[in-house]
Amino acid sequence: MQRRKAWNGNAPKSEAEARRVLLDVTRDCIERFGLSKVGLSDVASAAGVTRQTVYRYFADAEDLFNSAAVLASGGFLERMRERVLQQQEGVAERMVETLVLAIDEIPKDAHLRALMESGDFLAVSSALRLAFVQEEILALSGGSFSLDARERDELAEILLRLLNSFLADPGPERSQDELRAFLFRWLVPLVEAKLRASAQA
Repeated sequence: MQRRKAWNGNAPKSEAEARRVLLDVTRDCIERFGLSKVGLSDVASAAGVTRQTVYRYFADAEDLFNSAAVLASGGFLERMRERVLQQQEGVAERMVETLVLAIDEIPKDAHLRALMESGDFLAVSSALRLAFVQEEILALSGGSFSLDARERDELAEILLRLLNSFLADPGPERSQDELRAFLFRWLVPLVEAKLRASAQA
């Protein structure tokens, strides 16, 4: 039996391209078979590589599948980032708007909702290791942040815990404006006070 060529005979030319190929293959596998029936071995086989090769580009299966779901969501993060940066100026206000949009839109997106219902999506311990979480925190700040690395990690954790809590149990029925006002009252003063303290330290 003839052995199949690595990467199905079309080897990527860079690490970024290799990651994108694996994400595209993962997305295709999820769409064809469903998230619950796809494993890392299935993705590796479909991509024409070994499991070890996949681990060169992704920390673990959670990293791969979560990243693929975000990609499959049709640019959810990009759309959210663009809207937040256009509408809000302060870092704390941007964080509130991000939470409001994520709480409202994630359950409406088929790919993200399926992953959320699997119980793995945005699990705090694994999500904090994903590059896109830190990238979004930096994007919200406009690229400049007075927080150090540990403080950014802690802020990302707080935001993820808030998001998970609202997705798991939305609580009292609120419109977007009501949710925005609720989060604004309690979150913005705390974040702004911390940013001021860190800038003065």
